[in-house]
Amino acid sequence: MSVIAARSVFLERSTICCRTLLAIAGCNAMVPLHAGELGITSSQSLSFGKFAAGDGSVTVRPDGSRLTSGQVIMLDSGPGQAASFVVTGDPNLTYAVTLPGDGTVAMSDGVNSMQVNGFVSSPVSSGTLSGGGSQLLDVGATLEVGAGQPAGNYSGTFMVVVDYN
Repeated sequence: MSVIAARSVFLERSTICCRTLLAIAGCNAMVPLHAGELGITSSQSLSFGKFAAGDGSVTVRPDGSRLTSGQVIMLDSGPGQAASFVVTGDPNLTYAVTLPGDGTVAMSDGVNSMQVNGFVSSPVSSGTLSGGGSQLLDVGATLEVGAGQPAGNYSGTFMVVVDYN
């Protein structure tokens, strides 16, 4: 039985263009904002927890609930941990959320890897900033586990893009 711990690593990036911001899941660095700019800050990493490998998957939903499919066996009873971001900008404006597509993100232990697919968020595809100019954005995903996946600590990064509507 292979024991695996899978957790994403977050790195912040600055704006792609004046109104679009990219967050590569990670460090809690603040991105400087100018009036009218949309910002995003990582506040929590995505974690799939510890499990025994088997042909199947581990899913963490945006609310942190975790479930498995196939022959994957959870080894800790706690919930998963969805990634969380704080989106900031002009009060009451809406923004679009772009998550990674399937086949674009992998987690690795330095030698072996697993695909991360099915990214979902809450709010789902767009959000509305509060009167104070902020909103929490939670992100979950599905980790695809192979039957012979070697034990280890796996990590990776993923990008979340927010842009004013």
